[in-house]
Amino acid sequence: MRNTVRNSAIAAAVVAGIGLGGGASTAEAANWILLQGTEPFGKAHTLQMWGFMQPTYRYIQNKDIKGTPLDGKRPVFNTVSPDRSSNQSFSVFRARIGARGVMHPVNDKINYFFLATFDQDGLTRLSEPGNGTQHAQLSDASVTFRQLAGGTTRDPWNPGVSLRFGQFKVPTADEGSRGIMSFDYINFSEVTRQEVLERYVKSDGTASKPHYTFTGLDGFRTQGIQLFDEIKFSHNWEGTWAVSLGNGNGINRNDNDSNLDLYLRAQVSYVFGGVKRGGPRRQDLKLFAWSQTGKRRYDSDGNGVYSGKERHYDRDRYGVGFHFYKQPYRLSGEYIWGKGMVFTGVTPPVSDPKGVGPNPTNNIGDLNPQYAPKGGNEFNGYYLEGAYFLIPNKFALQARYDVLNRLTKTPSSNNPDGERKFETITLGLQYWNHPVKGQWMLNYRIRNLSAPNMPSGSVPNKVGDAMGNEIGIQYFLLFKNVALR
Repeated sequence: MRNTVRNSAIAAAVVAGIGLGGGASTAEAANWILLQGTEPFGKAHTLQMWGFMQPTYRYIQNKDIKGTPLDGKRPVFNTVSPDRSSNQSFSVFRARIGARGVMHPVNDKINYFFLATFDQDGLTRLSEPGNGTQHAQLSDASVTFRQLAGGTTRDPWNPGVSLRFGQFKVPTADEGSRGIMSFDYINFSEVTRQEVLERYVKSDGTASKPHYTFTGLDGFRTQGIQLFDEIKFSHNWEGTWAVSLGNGNGINRNDNDSNLDLYLRAQVSYVFGGVKRGGPRRQDLKLFAWSQTGKRRYDSDGNGVYSGKERHYDRDRYGVGFHFYKQPYRLSGEYIWGKGMVFTGVTPPVSDPKGVGPNPTNNIGDLNPQYAPKGGNEFNGYYLEGAYFLIPNKFALQARYDVLNRLTKTPSSNNPDGERKFETITLGLQYWNHPVKGQWMLNYRIRNLSAPNMPSGSVPNKVGDAMGNEIGIQYFLLFKNVALR
């Protein structure tokens, strides 16, 4: 009954937002549905080249597991992705280049958005971890038709609709929906990283020896279609909504079943200084709600690849949140929950698993992603973060507290042992040498993992005790140039 009421509440919030005409980041509350999918009327260029990169250093405390059959082994969560071969690394975490603009002289109300990624992360390397190979990927490629767009006249009740078609970011969790130039932390919160960001797998095992291999991350993206629009209620109030249908298969992957994901998002914002398109660090107060519902084809017993008995499981995600940003203060939070396909980590749970388990290996590519796929599986989590700007637009102190309660409920009511609780405190400094194009970030993460329903001396809690803290430093550089006006 409680779940029915809770899911009904989120659905009502989304529908209410859409009915009002009311459309992302844990930090800056810009209208990312508009900024990433459209160009400003009467001001856009035919071709604008742009891109960014994020050189990054990460160090994770090198703690080993003690007092279990895995004694002396290094847990995977104490290694740096995607290779998982070291607890520290310098990398070009993200490096992307793209083009955007209007289709002049065809029609200035047809916009396009293109972005290619050369990242050293899961988008380019997860399908072949550990081998050092990096493959560039097309992360975004979409066309937006704005002939019927609303919110563009002096009439605040001027409804309309824009249509976006192609491969693009889906309008879900704030951390995934926003532009990277407004990221304020190096790492996502755990609930977003584990349960909203999706990992795709395939089975190449048998019923007696199920084995799954990574086939990529979705990067919070899909191939599909999106209807969206904004409505300006008054000088300060703005509403935005978005409805999307997508493959649910991430980037550069065709649909592998007959199911489509449905994405809904609605938000309403009070914009300090008046509603306008603005930039990535617009100051406002934002309230939002979103949902993602769909199904995944998954071989839960390991033999579907041969028998054709792969089943379809629900993968549903929901979120509500707020964001307040008005210098010198920033405060935001989001509560996320879901059911069905719940990601539960990898096995073996160590990065150097030689001699561990029935099939010892030194190949990090043999780490098997794990899912609890059935509809009765649930999770929930949240984050709350804030910042104080010691120097406006220049220097800020920030902190975030995030929690993930993973596998809080399973189809078997007498099986509480699978629940895991992740608690993370992130302390940080931000320094901008340009309000948008250049930013230094320093983060220190204090991490904790526990199995709340098991004794403190149990193997899962011993593994959790080995979770190390992390320090990271990153620089963000954005460049853009108008190639054709």
